[in-house]
Amino acid sequence: MLQKMINQAQIQQFIDTKPFRQFALETTGGNYLVVQTPDHIKLPPSGFDLINIFGADGLVHYVPLDAVLSASVYGPTPTKD
Repeated sequence: MLQKMINQAQIQQFIDTKPFRQFALETTGGNYLVVQTPDHIKLPPSGFDLINIFGADGLVHYVPLDAVLSASVYGPTPTKD
């Protein structure tokens, strides 16, 4: 079965959302990597495909763009006081 991958522009939309909300990237390996702030992810420049995600576990996760299946908001929805 062929699975459709998310593209870099779609990930950038999650990063640029105001106010920022944590999101998770689902990989083809079945992992979910949480992006806590815009500073916790580095998208590759043109011509490259390796995403850097700085995890809450203190590790840097290197993920090929073509290994990302989806992105989704992670955590509770903010409420207005």
